[in-house]
Amino acid sequence: MLWLVVALVALSPSGASAQAESLSEDGAKAGFIFNFTKYTEWPEVDAELLVCGLGADVLSGKLESLQGRLVHGREIRVRGATLPGEWRDCEVLFIKADEARRVEAVLRNTAQRPVLTISDIPGFAQVGGIIGLKLRAGRIRFDINQGAARQAGLKLSSQLLKLADEVLP
Repeated sequence: MLWLVVALVALSPSGASAQAESLSEDGAKAGFIFNFTKYTEWPEVDAELLVCGLGADVLSGKLESLQGRLVHGREIRVRGATLPGEWRDCEVLFIKADEARRVEAVLRNTAQRPVLTISDIPGFAQVGGIIGLKLRAGRIRFDINQGAARQAGLKLSSQLLKLADEVLP
């Protein structure tokens, strides 16, 4: 739990330009995604954990930095630019904010599948996504939709739930 507290306190975009801020923020979001996987239990476990991205240049390529890392003895495999037919195969699916128009279709196609949906689309958890990232006072924060997680067959750690700004039932 200490890693997440440190991340929430320490990770705020900084730099000389908007691009540097965006890259820093995208790197922090990738770090959050990795840490969310540590506090999530899937009903079925394979040797690999498939982390997918939806959107062009997902997190400025920072999602790929998770490739090969281990979570609970499982090696992360990253698939960027995931196609609609592949959404259900992912165990973690990050939906970039510029894909808001597709969020309803994504959530419908991943419903009742063990897919941890994460996005920085405003209000994502409130519309049925599992974890919604947001920027508050220069820091990345998150909301959790516990009902959506249960429907997906995922168990989120109580430690993670305590750190969320809002936990929807």
